[in-house]
Amino acid sequence: MNHPAANSWSDPFGSNRLGLWLADRRDRKAGLLHRVAARWGWLKPMGERGKVVWIIAGAERDSVRLAVELLRAIRARRLDIRLVLTYEHEYPELLALLDDCDKTGWGYAPCDHPKAIARVLERFEPYGVVLVDTRQRPNLLAALAGRAHLLAVNVPGQIDFACERVYASNESATAIHQAPVADMHAILTEAQVDPNFKSLVNGNAERHLWWLHGASPGAADELAQALFAHAPQDILFVSGERPHAAVIAMSRWNREPPAGGSVLWVDDNKWLPGIAAAVTAAHLARFDAAVLWQAMAGGAALSRSPGMTLPKAALAEAVPEMADIAALWFSYRDAPIAARNQADTARRLFWQERRLAESVSRELVERVFEW
Repeated sequence: MNHPAANSWSDPFGSNRLGLWLADRRDRKAGLLHRVAARWGWLKPMGERGKVVWIIAGAERDSVRLAVELLRAIRARRLDIRLVLTYEHEYPELLALLDDCDKTGWGYAPCDHPKAIARVLERFEPYGVVLVDTRQRPNLLAALAGRAHLLAVNVPGQIDFACERVYASNESATAIHQAPVADMHAILTEAQVDPNFKSLVNGNAERHLWWLHGASPGAADELAQALFAHAPQDILFVSGERPHAAVIAMSRWNREPPAGGSVLWVDDNKWLPGIAAAVTAAHLARFDAAVLWQAMAGGAALSRSPGMTLPKAALAEAVPEMADIAALWFSYRDAPIAARNQADTARRLFWQERRLAESVSRELVERVFEW
């Protein structure tokens, strides 16, 4: 599937000349000349000798994180090749993990203008290309057509271009040369979490903690009202958009137990593993693969909004559709064994996916080793 914003003037990595001119002007004013150079393909691999493998990530944090971990796994197995990682948004804390990788370069991606793509391919002369967790752009795909060593990893949508091997995360994807469907994000999920977070939030209080992800601010406010009307001492964590109602931002939380009826807005995803392990139940109003696996791994009962499609049909057992979230959560308060059984199902399916993803990941790295 092509990138939906490929021809938009607001896309700094697309092919629209007005958009690229505006992006160049913006970056020059900000002194980011390296972004301008990268946008037009003036990139060079590290080192002078060895085959080049180009790993292409997108703008999302999860895409860059997965690309970084795949690069590190490939580097550990293959020391002679030159590796290049490009991305559309920079996450310094993730890229710091590459500091000890020899013959490895990373930086902003080229735009999708044909001249930029032609220039970067001429300078890289890549022996292999790995597309990671991002919708691919049409001119790049056209330029890569016919290459023997092209891998697609967790690429969303249908893979309608030829690949040596497709590593799909969603069973709705169908492609020739497809590996067993497994979401690599499951490998990156923090599965063993310090349980002290719940005690930190509750102190000496006996109360339930709940987690809502991806809801609109208005929907989050409505759920908080319904929840606290019957459970005024409970705590609600909200990740995604900030609710309209008064909240405590997690980045400013003083680590003291919050007052009953507080809404804590998760403005940094570093808190999600602890939250997932502490809450009685969680609800996903919007699909996010990394959040889904973290919630399943955490050991809480889990639900999703009606109509949300899961990457695998078998997950519906652990993540049922639910419109009345407060009613479901109150039922879990009244029937803790049912909540525990639901959580155990989610955790079991998470570990099943993680083991499969680890196996598929090893196959991917071994394939690159054989190049």
